[in-house]
Amino acid sequence: MVIKSYGVEEGDLWVQEEVQITIPIDFYYKHMSKARVNNGRLYGGVDVNVDRINLVIIDDSGSLRDIHTFWFEEASRKGCNKHRARSIIGMKIHKLLKHAYHHGVKTMFLENPEVLGRLKLFWIKSDDRKHKNYNYKRTIFRSSIIEMITLKAPLYGIKVKFVNPKGTTNSEEHDEIMKRYGLDRHVASAYLIALKGLRHQ
Repeated sequence: MVIKSYGVEEGDLWVQEEVQITIPIDFYYKHMSKARVNNGRLYGGVDVNVDRINLVIIDDSGSLRDIHTFWFEEASRKGCNKHRARSIIGMKIHKLLKHAYHHGVKTMFLENPEVLGRLKLFWIKSDDRKHKNYNYKRTIFRSSIIEMITLKAPLYGIKVKFVNPKGTTNSEEHDEIMKRYGLDRHVASAYLIALKGLRHQ
């Protein structure tokens, strides 16, 4: 039992409580599954940002098969409480995974949140922004979304694998992909994440 809030009204104390339970993860996947069988053979690369998730789908030769962006700008706006933000992002993640499933994705590549955290910490320290705390919060926000995708992907029969994010945002290959395919930098990052994962399988 968790106390969510409390107060006094007309001399009476009131308490709002919430019951929380813990269940085995295997039980969760078995009974909450969104897809019985996943016969897909394609690969997805995901780039997570503070206001969107970019998905790029490729085949085993690395050719582009599909591109889609899932926006959640409202969740990142000032004034949106964390519970509403989590709900909005959670719905977008299910849309992402449903889209990937119906487009034949069997394996999804994400940036390794542990490595991402270390790299971002270096970028934050070396950044010339006056508000470094903003960058830190943004890093934590992105990592939490990656963890949510990782948790929910098995519900759609999608395997998740992590790649080292180094070079997926700032590199010659990243710039070349942008120019060759006419992609914006976020979609190019998702494509590079997919390619990187495919190469290191």
